[in-house]
Amino acid sequence: MRNPLHSMKIRPLQYGAYDPVSNTYGNVRRHRTRTHQGWDLLAPVGTPVFAITDGELTSGHSQSYGNWLSLKFMHRGKPHYAFYAHLQNILQRDCSIVEGSLIATSGRSGNAMQIPHAEAHLHFEIRTVEHPNLALHGRIDPGEALGYRIYSCSPDSVPFARI
Repeated sequence: MRNPLHSMKIRPLQYGAYDPVSNTYGNVRRHRTRTHQGWDLLAPVGTPVFAITDGELTSGHSQSYGNWLSLKFMHRGKPHYAFYAHLQNILQRDCSIVEGSLIATSGRSGNAMQIPHAEAHLHFEIRTVEHPNLALHGRIDPGEALGYRIYSCSPDSVPFARI
């Protein structure tokens, strides 16, 4: 399995304030009272976005996520969905795809249109159900699939440690 971006770095700012933890997975927003369902990876508009593995790609648009792609794949014998949001251009849609394929470019669509350009990012989730609600149910920390080689949002570790 590969990373969705060439350069994996958590978005360090949240509306101009340094708060990288709020851009990780879990109960990490508003003083740990609000959930965030994935990782916000720093990605200037137009950054290439890649398929993390082989699978079935579907596309869509919503008010909050903007342009999005969902990649259905098997993980530990069960279907999972890599979910990519706030995309600018969708280059592959509704098809079978192979790991490493260029599938989109990052953007500021959906509710990301409101953020400063310097905070443009790829919102990336790993889902265990195709269309979960807005809480954490139906999602896992992306590190459970991709690993924590770049940084960790584990409560017992130092966040964003580089190897």
